[in-house]
Formats: sequence, structure tokens, C-alpha cells
Amino acid sequence: MKLFFYAIAASFSVLIFSCASAPKQSGDVTEPSAGDSGGRLISADPAARPEWLSITGYARQGGKWYFVGESSRSRSDEDARAKALLNGLALVSSQFGVKVSSELVTREQDSNGNYSYDIGVKNKLTGAPIRIKDYKLDGTYVEKWDRGAVEFDARALIAIPDEEIARIRKEIEALCGWGVLSSRPDLQEDMTRLVKEFAQTKKLNLQPNSVVISDGYSVPALAGQSPDAAFFLVVKVPPVTPKNVDGEWYADVAVTAEYISLTENKVVSSFSASARGAAYGEAAAVKDGFLKAFQKMMQ
Repeated sequence: MKLFFYAIAASFSVLIFSCASAPKQSGDVTEPSAGDSGGRLISADPAARPEWLSITGYARQGGKWYFVGESSRSRSDEDARAKALLNGLALVSSQFGVKVSSELVTREQDSNGNYSYDIGVKNKLTGAPIRIKDYKLDGTYVEKWDRGAVEFDARALIAIPDEEIARIRKEIEALCGWGVLSSRPDLQEDMTRLVKEFAQTKKLNLQPNSVVISDGYSVPALAGQSPDAAFFLVVKVPPVTPKNVDGEWYADVAVTAEYISLTENKVVSSFSASARGAAYGEAAAVKDGFLKAFQKMMQ
């Protein structure tokens, strides 16, 4: 069972690509936080301001990316922390060119207790949201203010490993490697043409050239053959046994395609079709059946 946590966030329209700043050194912090004008600081948690408050945009250190989210004028400590976290995750979204303008953002808790965050981009083929699956709340800082009423300002430090950032970039670019499994080399030219037409129909970002794959392929092996790709398309044409009936050849041809996520190690979509080819030659009957089956699969 999944639980959804909602928080009202400020309207975001930031696009951050390279405005990183490293944390300041000890003694280089500023006083006090934004949003303090016209009020009296009652308390802060922790009492000492963390050095990471100096980060603007993002910072990279030790194989991780750091983002600092903020919120102000919340009515409770808990609400301030939640809004700061979601603001930080929205900054992560902007790192991938996603313009976050909705006033309602969500994060999702799975049954195993881990959190994920929908960055606002969907897989072009499946429509599934692309999520941040590996992030850590590395620190929070909350100030309690008296501004005629008690209000809370908060900052949240989010840490994301380099590998997770790289995975998300791959999924957004959706580059797709591909290969064909077939015992019919005479169909190679037609297969290449039709696979590229199929990719256009399904809106796949296909790599220009195919890679050689074997019947016993594995997802890790495919990922190794297409290191820049997030997905892989495997097209299969099983062996065909044509039959001659009264001088005319018939061939029942099946075609299947598997769209595989290399980052999640699973098949995310599959397609299949079959057709009977007919001709006065054996090879021509197989080709006729293959072309018909592929056309059906693209519909």
C-alpha cells in the first residue's frame, strides 16, 4: 500500500543548470536567514547555523549532489520542514530542465518505507513517471520567529549520489539501443528499415546502429553493449518453416519486440504480431509474412 504526502509549496519557475556553490568554511556563515525582516528570532534548531546553508543552487562533493530547499512563514515546525524538503526536490527537478510551477507537489512512500519523488517527467513510451529513487535528507535547520504571530522558516539539505543523477539523466534522454534475433540474414535490410520505422511510430529515441545479441542475452550484457542507453529494444523473429502447397509457398511468421529498461533491469513493454506470407518462392513467402507481421505490430 502506498501513502501519499502532500504539501503546498511556493510557485517555482527556476531552471538551474550550473549555478553551483560550495559550502562556506567555518566562520563564513551569514546571519540571519531570509524571511526574518520585521520579526524577532525566538529559537533555532540546531542552535548553530550549519555551514551548508551557504549552498545556492547545488553543490557537488564526495560523489554526491547537494540541494538546499527552503520554506518560510509556516504555522508549524513540521509543516516548515515538509515544505523545505519538497522545495529542495523541486530544485532537483529543475536540474533536469523541468519547470516546476504547480502549487501542489508530492512525494510517495512505498510499503518498504523508502521514499521516491516524481520529478515531473514521464517515460515517452510507457507514460510512467521518472522518479528520484535514492535520496537522503542529510540535514534540516528551522528558525522560530515572532512576526506578530509565531512562524517557522526552514531549510533542508538533500543528498543524491552521482549514480542516481546519471540514471535519471539517462531515463530522461531515453536513448534506446537495439538488436535483432533472427536466423534469416536475407531479411536483415528489411529488418533494419522496419525497426527504425517502428521506433518512430512508438517514439523511441533509437541509437543509429544495432548491436549483435545472442539468444542467451541478459540485461546487464545489453547495458554493457549500449552504455549510453537507458533502454534497449530486442526484436525477435523465430525460425520459420515454409510449406509448399500445390506449387505455392506459405510461411507463418511471428515477430516480437521487447522494450527493456536497462536501469531497472526489466521489460517495460512488449509487442507481438504474426501473419501468413504467400508467394511462389520459399524466401519470398517468408519475406511476405515478415513484412505483414511487422506492419501489424506497428499499428
